[in-house]
Amino acid sequence: MAEKTKSSSQPSKVLLIGFGGVGTMVSYTLEHLGRAEVTVVSVPETYESILAGYNIESLSYGNIERYVPTNVAQSPGEAVEKYGPFEYIVITTKNIPDVAPVVDMIKDCYSDDSTIVLIQNGIGIEIPIYREYPNATIMSGVTIIGTTLYDNTVKHVQTDTMRFGPYINYNLPREPQIAKCKKFCEMYSNKGNVTEYEEDVKFTRWRKLVYNACINTTCALADIDAGRADIYGGMETIIKPAMKEVIAVAKSEGVTLDDDVIDIMCRGEDGVYYPPSMLIDVRRKSYIEHINIIGNVVKYANRNGVPIPTLTVLNNLLKLVQLRTMEARGLFTLPEVRPLPEEHYKIEFNHRREEE
Repeated sequence: MAEKTKSSSQPSKVLLIGFGGVGTMVSYTLEHLGRAEVTVVSVPETYESILAGYNIESLSYGNIERYVPTNVAQSPGEAVEKYGPFEYIVITTKNIPDVAPVVDMIKDCYSDDSTIVLIQNGIGIEIPIYREYPNATIMSGVTIIGTTLYDNTVKHVQTDTMRFGPYINYNLPREPQIAKCKKFCEMYSNKGNVTEYEEDVKFTRWRKLVYNACINTTCALADIDAGRADIYGGMETIIKPAMKEVIAVAKSEGVTLDDDVIDIMCRGEDGVYYPPSMLIDVRRKSYIEHINIIGNVVKYANRNGVPIPTLTVLNNLLKLVQLRTMEARGLFTLPEVRPLPEEHYKIEFNHRREEE
């Protein structure tokens, strides 16, 4: 593991929820220069493995053996009690509000004094937090990083390009929110990544959706990586038409994306048979991030009268995939005899679900 350099000031206390491929790299990035002291919240299934350390094979930082964050807690409440208070609460989990809403994750660690950093996919992800905590300070982190966790090894194959920006809360003074975001941006930046402060969060998130709502979803449904989607012809027949629809919806929301973003996203992984995150989730029979990656795009398009035939089909198919996983994991049970249409059967879930 790389040696930490001495910092001229005390390291910031950071609580991180979501120690997967992205979360591990975020934690290491914050800690390896001594700028932050990271406390990771672990689920019971991974607690011992995190304490034993994850190996990192990184394009930017080389090979790090058995990286362990400064502290590991088994719940947000325990983290606050033992290691808090925290200046920043960083969320790097999958964004699946129909299964695990972020507001539930942070209820035992939230404080108006902590800045919430959402390094997650999608648009509209800040809205549920503001509804629950109207005085929250929230910032956005959008990364293109190319990292995957295999057992106890994180493979990092693409330079981390991270853009941070504030979700301005108009209940609070503007400048302190910007200052907190810029501080985190400085903490994160080093020679191994490309870190930028961008105040236009909306633009940055819509731009990444050109990839996520199109390549990520298509690969997940077809069960092929992005390289094969290209070679098999899927870029031209499905992905690029979907990308044009995302650009149109973004324009209806006041965000103008140049057409060259299509080629940038399609060619960003040339030379690598890269499996996008949603494909990995489907192969692992895990829940997928369909609501904030594509569902909200469809919702905005319908609200604004933008035709999106390709995205609509992709979204509807992904809903079926999510329901299949939910049933397999016991979130609901279907009747033994298939209900008839006239019975108006509705699935009853045994957990809280956020309205789509």
